[in-house]
Amino acid sequence: MSRTPRPLPRINVTHEWGTLKEAVVGRVIDFRIPEGVGAGVPDSLRFLPDRTRRRLPRWAGKLWSDADPEGYERTVEQIDGLVRFLTGREVAVHRPRELSDAELSVYDSDGDGFRMQTFVRDPMIVVGDHVIEAALRLPARYKERFGLRPVFAEAVSRGARYSVMPPPSPVPVTELPSATGPFLEGGDVAVLGRDILVGCGRGGAASDAAGARWLARLLGDGYRVHEVPVSEHVIHLDDGLTAVREGLAVVCRQQFVDGVPAPVADWDLVDVSLHDAVNLLAGNSLVLAPGEVLVDERLTALAEALTARDVTVHTLPFDAVTAFAGGFRCAHHPLVRELDE
Repeated sequence: MSRTPRPLPRINVTHEWGTLKEAVVGRVIDFRIPEGVGAGVPDSLRFLPDRTRRRLPRWAGKLWSDADPEGYERTVEQIDGLVRFLTGREVAVHRPRELSDAELSVYDSDGDGFRMQTFVRDPMIVVGDHVIEAALRLPARYKERFGLRPVFAEAVSRGARYSVMPPPSPVPVTELPSATGPFLEGGDVAVLGRDILVGCGRGGAASDAAGARWLARLLGDGYRVHEVPVSEHVIHLDDGLTAVREGLAVVCRQQFVDGVPAPVADWDLVDVSLHDAVNLLAGNSLVLAPGEVLVDERLTALAEALTARDVTVHTLPFDAVTAFAGGFRCAHHPLVRELDE
């Protein structure tokens, strides 16, 4: 007798630390390093790790796979390794579909050929059962949403609400800090129950105050959206914030212009330096369940500090991925987290 398949659970993410049951994980695609960085990496990209800033001028105009074939292959393997790890834990994993040639050409009028699908955290946001297509500041990243739309469509078929932010006008990379939003990127959004933190970068690299206000209007009076100013040296709030469980977080205090945000300020805080937040993505871990995390295998001191606090720590290699300013949190976006309340 055939079994009736169990219906998929409703999309639901109410806290950063709920048990991860379903997620999207990025995929690696090749791209051409923009010619413009041959003269030096602009200040608007100061959030890139030091090693990447040193290498990019030598790679200008080349395909990533040609400029750094070993790094490219290791990035592919490390992202696929994350997928294997999660599926081995029976987490349902979705991947963005491949972009079409027409989609890849969006905002590519200068012929630089930049494209990315690795950091799926940014082009989408999930709060409760609400799935949001975000508005990314870097125009070349706008196209990432197209590969995620099958995921969004399935979420809607399961009862999720769905909103799309108005796409911003494209501007050159050198003018990103002065671009007009609203901008809102998933790496800047942390869901702490009814408190939602939104990082607003002083360097104009990602989300802005207008994006935070847009989200507050969308979510309504049941939520408290906190604008959190962050340093120009990081791209997103989650460069230096991981809520491991209620009352415990990993933070980079130096990235918070006005101090650690109030909803987590009185928690037990495990500190990481600004250098490690930027260069190793030390504040950017993947929470698997309350008190259980996945961290980069290089971060031995962080793993020890968390273990001392009764946190179960798993490690995987991720050094090739973090070269492009994204860590484990950046490389996935939860669709279902279960939390006993």
